[in-house]
Amino acid sequence: MKEIGPFAMNRLNARSPRFSRRTLMGAGLTGAALVPLGPVGRASATPGRATGEPVARMQETTTSPASWWTWLLTSADELRPAAPGAPAQQDIEEVVGLQAAPTDAATAAVARWGGRPAVLVWTELANAAYEELGLSPIREYRANALLQTAMYDAVVAAYDAQDAYDSPAPATVDARIKPIDGIAAGRPSFPSEHAAVAGAAAAFLTALLPDAKAGRFDDLADEAATSRLQAGLNFRRDTDAGLALGRAIGARAIAIAEDDAPASAWDGSGRPTGDGYWEPTPPAFVEQPQEPLAPTWHRWVLTSADQYRPAPPPAFASQGWNSQLAAVREAVARRTFAQARAANFWQNSPATMTWDGFAADLIVRWGLDLPRAARVLALTGVAIADAEIAAWDAKYAYWTARPITADPDLDVLFPTPPFPSFPSAHSTVSNAAAVVLAHLFPQDADDLFALAAEAAASRAWAGIHFPIDNDAGQALGRNVGYLVTALARIDGAEDAGAA
Repeated sequence: MKEIGPFAMNRLNARSPRFSRRTLMGAGLTGAALVPLGPVGRASATPGRATGEPVARMQETTTSPASWWTWLLTSADELRPAAPGAPAQQDIEEVVGLQAAPTDAATAAVARWGGRPAVLVWTELANAAYEELGLSPIREYRANALLQTAMYDAVVAAYDAQDAYDSPAPATVDARIKPIDGIAAGRPSFPSEHAAVAGAAAAFLTALLPDAKAGRFDDLADEAATSRLQAGLNFRRDTDAGLALGRAIGARAIAIAEDDAPASAWDGSGRPTGDGYWEPTPPAFVEQPQEPLAPTWHRWVLTSADQYRPAPPPAFASQGWNSQLAAVREAVARRTFAQARAANFWQNSPATMTWDGFAADLIVRWGLDLPRAARVLALTGVAIADAEIAAWDAKYAYWTARPITADPDLDVLFPTPPFPSFPSAHSTVSNAAAVVLAHLFPQDADDLFALAAEAAASRAWAGIHFPIDNDAGQALGRNVGYLVTALARIDGAEDAGAA
């Protein structure tokens, strides 16, 4: 029984090579911010290839993804398409023709969408679009969870239909069709799981980002679907059914987003004034605090936004408060070059993008397939989204002033964000993500927790948070992460022995 949160209600009841931000996200993105975290264990027996048994067990479990639980659908078969007939001759000839005269663009598309789990490609496209179109980090957390759960459900639903119909792959229908080397094959043909992912992602992103160029995401979805024909893995009827299935699931995510009404106007009520309470901070002195209604947004595993609300921070001008101010002054005054680099690293990308990058590296390095990659991203996205809601609940319960308000001469590294200080959102969401990824990749747990601890500490090094903000955020985020991992243990994807 899945009595874990309102959305889950009645739904269910040897170490890897050490990684750093450079190896996780690529030297081009993070080289300037690399901060050593210290040695944490031995390398695997085969350098460059992870061999840890727990992750291998997750990959090789005999349970079909069709049996896994779903986030947006009531069950994997809820939207199961009708059974296909035999492929039409025109469908066969289309694949044969595409394979007989491949273009450079077609070859590149096959590699782009089939060279690694397609959910990684869509995640990167989405993160780039969020940044390009000016979505705030807070709304990125929310959008990412909706996108990842939609793509995950699309994979599960496609596998359900594939298992139900066991439609033969194109190569077994016509000997002229050859699957392209290096592209994963072996699944029944109908419907295309890659097209389902594309349909879900394109539908959601099109609705979420109305300022994007018309057809931008639909064109990408068509390219992704057509690449499976060019790869010799699907017929047109398979990709058409997959796109339709994915779009229907994307509509579920859109409905949640619309029900959230995140653009609803805050009327200014509940904001306290006086010493110790949040005030606009330099240099912009933004009067309107950011997203005070975020605690009302859709929750995935939390029963309420305040489920883990931390105790209040020390009262203004108390001994405890004075000690916090002294601590942040000391952190700033003694800030090292390495600490400054770390602070800028964690500031320069939304937490969703950063932890998506870590997850993607782990997915690729451990060789996870499409369903398991989708599950990793969905669980991580849900944890980050609910951690953000929990952090924002506490921020607007206490309205704590930022360090710069108490000490206008504080040497902050970058402008203080326009919302209350306690607890730190970076600390909260990073620790929620670390808990989930450590559960999924236990051989890498030490490094993941070290990264989350650095994310928390970096906020005091930057001068924009008190240490207690970071400490409270770490505990809050981990509690949310543990809720998600409790769900992961019973979602059908893990052995009973892993519970």
